[in-house]
Amino acid sequence: MNWLTIFLFAILRPALGLIILAGLLLYWVLNKKLPQEKCLRIVFFSFAGIIILRSFVLTFLNYWLWSQQLITRQLLPPNSPISYVLKYSWQHYFFASIVTIIFALIVFWGIKSLNKKFNNVFFYDEEPYLASFGILVTGWPNCLIYLSSVLVLGILFHFLFLCFNFNKRRRRGDVVEKTVAQAERAWSPTIGRRSEAELERSDLAGVGHSVFSKQLSEPFRLSLLYFWLPCALLVLLLSGIISKYITINQLVI
Repeated sequence: MNWLTIFLFAILRPALGLIILAGLLLYWVLNKKLPQEKCLRIVFFSFAGIIILRSFVLTFLNYWLWSQQLITRQLLPPNSPISYVLKYSWQHYFFASIVTIIFALIVFWGIKSLNKKFNNVFFYDEEPYLASFGILVTGWPNCLIYLSSVLVLGILFHFLFLCFNFNKRRRRGDVVEKTVAQAERAWSPTIGRRSEAELERSDLAGVGHSVFSKQLSEPFRLSLLYFWLPCALLVLLLSGIISKYITINQLVI
């Protein structure tokens, strides 16, 4: 029975999370799209339900194992009040799971509310489920590393893309100026045609400037959609290293 307790306590959650994350990423790569929002909702709430069910099963197994030993049997009714067993189960099997689920729900509704307030300009519809599911999989406190890594990567790639896009638009602006100069040189150097060339140059410059200005003013959106699943998988695989080398153990509950 001890092997079952170890499996439920230390192996079930990360193993199941790893399988689901790998499956979602494989589906995404093969089909060039994520599963439907309804499917992601089922995955999220099913995984949350499994976490709670796991806590109840661990409580039952713990009670049964205590009843098999003479010493630990003294901790059970009628030798001890049932409140001791409930308190022990809450601290060891329920509390961390409940905190993780509540935090996942807070992030879920936070993304939903933010998206609704700003007319869906920040997140895609799938992102609340991906973000909250990543929290359930990585668990507390590793989910803080998970969220931080997503935000850092999002900001970094956003900055790199803006730099690349700015240089690209500058090159387009140089092409417009070059085209204007070529159009001016194409006219005859007579006075009448020179005035026409100036007019043509003015028109081309105006059009080029308006197009270039419009491109610069267009809002750019780099979603975090592409980071939720890979970061959750990475943090899950490196959870042992994170717990060992990153000062986050004081947040363990």
